[in-house]
Amino acid sequence: MSPFSTQLCELVDIYSVIRSCRLLRQRIRQHESHIAQAYLHVRRQQNKYTTEVDIEIDPSPGDDLAFIADLFPPPPPQYTNNNSMDDRPDYSFGYMADLTRCWTTCIRLSYYLAEYVVQQHLQADQIVRQLWSSSKTEKELVYSKGVGRLQSQLLSSIAYLILFLETTATTTDHLTQVQVTRHESLQTQESILQQPPFSSTQVLLSAHHCMHLLCSTVRRMMAPEIPPSSTEHWLSLLLTTSTLERILDFFIAAAADESAKGVVAGNPRASFPPAWTRRMEFMWRMRRDWGEFVGGGSSGAAAPPPRLDEIWFEAARRELRRRGAIPHRCEAAVPILHGSVVVLRCELCDDGG
Repeated sequence: MSPFSTQLCELVDIYSVIRSCRLLRQRIRQHESHIAQAYLHVRRQQNKYTTEVDIEIDPSPGDDLAFIADLFPPPPPQYTNNNSMDDRPDYSFGYMADLTRCWTTCIRLSYYLAEYVVQQHLQADQIVRQLWSSSKTEKELVYSKGVGRLQSQLLSSIAYLILFLETTATTTDHLTQVQVTRHESLQTQESILQQPPFSSTQVLLSAHHCMHLLCSTVRRMMAPEIPPSSTEHWLSLLLTTSTLERILDFFIAAAADESAKGVVAGNPRASFPPAWTRRMEFMWRMRRDWGEFVGGGSSGAAAPPPRLDEIWFEAARRELRRRGAIPHRCEAAVPILHGSVVVLRCELCDDGG
């Protein structure tokens, strides 16, 4: 059996083959590293082909799993006592599954964030509401195009933020988090922002604007159950305990509640939506997590997560200041409807906002 014979399969197909036959399981496990590398190679080639032939859509750097693989390379090999292993990175199905999960998080979170922002934009501006055609078909077209454009702009930045949060987590000993000073934490974060891909000022700026949009959006979505004065602490908890996966869960819960409202509104015979929503259930679990987090220190003392400004924002401002990038221009405008646009920016931009 050639190690490249399964390269056109998805990972789930390979796992199905492994469970179907003991001999196949042994052969696949024997060539696991080669198969994983071949699988990633095919994904790279598919992305290259799409980029070359698709002239209508300008694909972002994150249009395929290969983009995530460049951000999260495979771990180094684990040597045995007799040093029988070579120096090649440790490609495995587990590594590929982690990449797939990370990429799926990027796609879904960028979509839900773009969807919420476009919805708010179309509903908040009175002029935009008047311009928006009453035709259901045109509404869906305008909406889907706007969400697609904004998602494309957010996608790679979401991946960069995951990289930053995971790298920060791995370089910080959570068991002694109480002993880590604010200065040490900022030094660690600044060091990460001075390494690729953040060594590119454009990447750093795009990720900074995306982080602003993400955090401000989540804080608005937490109201009214959580008062504005407390949303910073809850968001800080989410960022420090699960990178962006729990935030994605929050968006999913909120979207499910909105979908349920739409069903009720479109069906006069439907019952009223339940008072206890998925969004409220998520926040209830957050309260429980908060209690476990602040009581989980080795000394038993309360150890609340850092202030939101101490996660990314202050370190990013310091690094931008060091590079002379304050002030800077905001992102390119994303067209939504008849000249109406959405712009990613922060308080450091020099062109309004």
